[in-house]
Amino acid sequence: MNTNSPVYNIYSPELIDFTAVGVEFATLVETPTEARELVLGLLQILPRLYLQTMRLPEYLYSPEEDYIEEYITEYGYERVRGALADVLGEQDTFLRLSAEDAQGEQTPTLSFISECLADVYQHVGNLLGIVKERNELALPAAIGRCLALFREYWGEQLLTAQMAMHRLYVQYQSEHDDAEEDAYQED
Repeated sequence: MNTNSPVYNIYSPELIDFTAVGVEFATLVETPTEARELVLGLLQILPRLYLQTMRLPEYLYSPEEDYIEEYITEYGYERVRGALADVLGEQDTFLRLSAEDAQGEQTPTLSFISECLADVYQHVGNLLGIVKERNELALPAAIGRCLALFREYWGEQLLTAQMAMHRLYVQYQSEHDDAEEDAYQED
């Protein structure tokens, strides 16, 4: 296992802060209630999760050398993805611009908030599992893996879900404002 920080300092304030926000995130996506409440809660948690991930201490991770147990199985991923899709319903889908093609054009593709969030859940949950088990030997590499995958993949998934949910938030606010205006006009 490769580390560039001593193991005795593994439970840093940054890891503790990440763990607290990660547990809050996992709890919300594991037991979603209704769409509006879910979106509003996630819009408060996701920026904090992004920030706390960026603050994690740097550890080296080598996929060839470091075996790290996976705590979020395919079943767990699908359970969360399905629950989120059920709660969000038609609001789960959004268009995402794909990478530029040879002519420099971007093509919109159909994407799902539930998949973006389940991806984030899987990677956050895997690190939370190592923390929960207090596996101090695997923890440095697990932090390194979490950071590497955050930079390569799930950080963007988090931001993409946040952007799609921002649109829902604006829609909810507009509906709320319209309802208030209708109630005012009735009085």
